[in-house]
Amino acid sequence: MKRTTRHTITLLLILVFSLGLASLVAATRPAVAEPVSVTPLPPVENTDGRAGACYSFDYDPPEGPDRPFIQMALDAGSRWDRFDFYWTDIEPANNNWNFGPHDTLVNDLHNAGMANIVGILLRTPDWAATSGLSSLSPPPQWGGEEERTSGWYAPAARDSLVPLAVSATSSPPQGLYLPWNDPNNHWGDYVYTVVSRYKDRVKHWEMWNEPEWSYFWTGTSTDYAQLLKVGYQATKAACPDCTVLFGGLHYWLNTDYYKWVLNVLSDDPAAPQNNYFFDVMSVHLYSRSSNTYDEVNNIRNGMGAYDVGDHPIWLTETGVPVWGDDLVSPKPKYDYAATQEEAAAYVIQSYANAWASDVERYFFFRTNDAGLGEYFGLIRNDHSLRPAYLAYQVATTYLVSPTFTTRVISDSNLNVTLWGTPRGKVSVLWNDSPATGVYTLPAAMPTATLVDRCGVTETAAATSDVYTFTLPGATANRPSPNQNDYIIGGDPLIVIETEAPNEPPTSTIHSLPTVIYSPTFTITCEGHDNQAGVWLYDIQMRDGADGGWVDWWHSDSPSGQFTGQHDHTYYFRSRATDRVGNREAWPEEPQVHATLDLSSTLHFSVGVFFADDNRNGIRDISGTLTTEITLIQVTLHFLDEAGQDVVSPTVDSSSWAFTTTIYAGQTYQLWATSADHERILSLTWPRGGKVYTDTYLELGLWPITRSYLPLVFKQARVSSHGAGDAGT
Repeated sequence: MKRTTRHTITLLLILVFSLGLASLVAATRPAVAEPVSVTPLPPVENTDGRAGACYSFDYDPPEGPDRPFIQMALDAGSRWDRFDFYWTDIEPANNNWNFGPHDTLVNDLHNAGMANIVGILLRTPDWAATSGLSSLSPPPQWGGEEERTSGWYAPAARDSLVPLAVSATSSPPQGLYLPWNDPNNHWGDYVYTVVSRYKDRVKHWEMWNEPEWSYFWTGTSTDYAQLLKVGYQATKAACPDCTVLFGGLHYWLNTDYYKWVLNVLSDDPAAPQNNYFFDVMSVHLYSRSSNTYDEVNNIRNGMGAYDVGDHPIWLTETGVPVWGDDLVSPKPKYDYAATQEEAAAYVIQSYANAWASDVERYFFFRTNDAGLGEYFGLIRNDHSLRPAYLAYQVATTYLVSPTFTTRVISDSNLNVTLWGTPRGKVSVLWNDSPATGVYTLPAAMPTATLVDRCGVTETAAATSDVYTFTLPGATANRPSPNQNDYIIGGDPLIVIETEAPNEPPTSTIHSLPTVIYSPTFTITCEGHDNQAGVWLYDIQMRDGADGGWVDWWHSDSPSGQFTGQHDHTYYFRSRATDRVGNREAWPEEPQVHATLDLSSTLHFSVGVFFADDNRNGIRDISGTLTTEITLIQVTLHFLDEAGQDVVSPTVDSSSWAFTTTIYAGQTYQLWATSADHERILSLTWPRGGKVYTDTYLELGLWPITRSYLPLVFKQARVSSHGAGDAGT
């Protein structure tokens, strides 16, 4: 979804279309909630800089120092803004540049403290377009009374609201397939010029917006792949340290579109050395709070199917429209919309789910309602706050800087835990079912701080090492006929378990002998923590003084068995994680090391080989029922694990003796074969640094059993078509 910075009536109509002013209205108007008065929490100052909000400024007036929404966004905990750099506005005629409004806006954002900006480069001016209006009508499942595809929300649009003035803006630009720096590649020239101008203040550039949607892009996926490639090349030429974002995915309109683009990029021979022409995958997901986990992981898996390397995912638009807000012109309940309270629950649930799916940046759409036909804003246009504003403050205050995250589903209850935050263990709990749920949380600490979506706190005490919470049921169901589909869970609860002081544990590894003669030996850690206790141990190993550290052990057990190779020196270091997720830093130097000496000397001899026909291991001699003869033509091999001769083989011998070097932990084989007898012995020795003497006065070879299979003759028969069929 986008909005324009232009202020003419025509362009406002464009904005109405792109943001989906039309909504699906229920057949009957349900009762609406009472007006909600919201007092903000104290300004969020200590946050991790992950969160942003789109369009954290007003458009009327379009410039000047009075931009109250910027400070309100900062107070909410937002540290990023994302907005358009429309080509149609900046270069309305070829080589006729108009940077004034964007210069002012970028400077105002920086001066207010909003230093992180994602600039969206899009919209082809008429003079650079290759075509006019094409395929702008929305798909049939959008708008009117048709049901939208299950599981998604994107603003409905009416093509009757699209003015002819936008006919070329979605067109692929002229010269797109020329080299990026060719004077006639107008897109390459535009990107290079804009990035060059703002590279000291805008470090993140998104190449177009929602290219799956023909309102924004009427070219093919191949055309978009070329647009992305040219934009990447031009951006990196102007600003090598700038970040290039894939155009934000509308996603639900065509869930395979980005795969089509990646398929084109992966075949480009220049792609590998150019990070496949994008640094970040940009995604838009709305209304269903679980999408920021489920669909993000689906997209990540989809990216993994193509040879394009690992790219972080940014959620550059997410939110849910509000119905029933009597402080504005209220809307009746409609599909994929929520009450103000449900929208506040969405913020915390989607934010936690995004952490669990490893989303790197989270942009709420949006700061205010300016120019919108639907109410997405954290803040109303009159500067009053919705409950979602408080929820955003709660998320940016408490859901910050985890060492790692986990996500657990228990019946209809969800638990996203952020471990090792500045406050310790932070569990976000909610219930996806309409029925009230009960959740039992194992206690890491005897007391916890509870925070609701409004930021109200209280203290809870564990009983028998657990906390038990009643989680309210979900209320955000869709209208008929989907009223059993709940898109947002019930009110979330944040549970914070903190040590005092909140410090990481320490660990060390027990000393090892300088030389170890066994291939397998035990590594044992010892850890200490001030309150919560050590939960997990991680051990890394490196092979040799110049080797790289690799993860070897991850367990709640402090010891494990390591197996190495002869004449290798292994170095080890440990770190511990406590029960609230505080994690020790890796020590710079190894804590222990040991060299493996697995070599030993073997003296091996066999006095005589005999035919052990009854396989009893005893030579039956003359005068018994059988006489087992001495074998004098025996071929002998002593083989290592690779099947190679360790000593020179012996042919036609009746005895064998040799001395050689063997290595502990390896399995060797003695092969002894005569015309009708053979024996294979598997031999191992446990330690290095020893002298082993293995002597066999007599060694019986067992008779070779040969199997004979009957020959089967096949007679060809001719089919009715004249072809030869095999028959028995």
